[in-house]
Amino acid sequence: METTTIFLKEEVIFRKGEASKYAYIIKSGKVGIYKENDYGKRILVRILRKADLFGEMGLIDKYPRSATAVALEACDLTVVDRTHFMRLSKYSPKFFIILIKTLTNRLRDTLGQLKNDGKQVETITRTQISKRGNKNENSIF
Repeated sequence: METTTIFLKEEVIFRKGEASKYAYIIKSGKVGIYKENDYGKRILVRILRKADLFGEMGLIDKYPRSATAVALEACDLTVVDRTHFMRLSKYSPKFFIILIKTLTNRLRDTLGQLKNDGKQVETITRTQISKRGNKNENSIF
């Protein structure tokens, strides 16, 4: 079933760890997707806008929410339950393309973040080794 609902600014749409019952499509407004670091601080990882799809991962893999979604401003959202989501995925080419583009963009973002994190780790490692003066012939540095 597909319905529309409004979330007010700063209202939590769903929390990390909750069961995934719905996906959402933004009709208006902005939504922030947050992760928590090891110290419990929320970190904004993505801002979603009109026509963006979110919350679909749990409908696909049936795992709990992997992040928290918060309305950054008043939002009008289309709410799609699991049955309707599966029907749209199967019978609506337009929806399926949106779904694939959403997942592909997130994968590219994640790969980019991993690449950047890898460079930072490599830089730290090289710096640490050079400070130690540790020059082993078998070292890759």
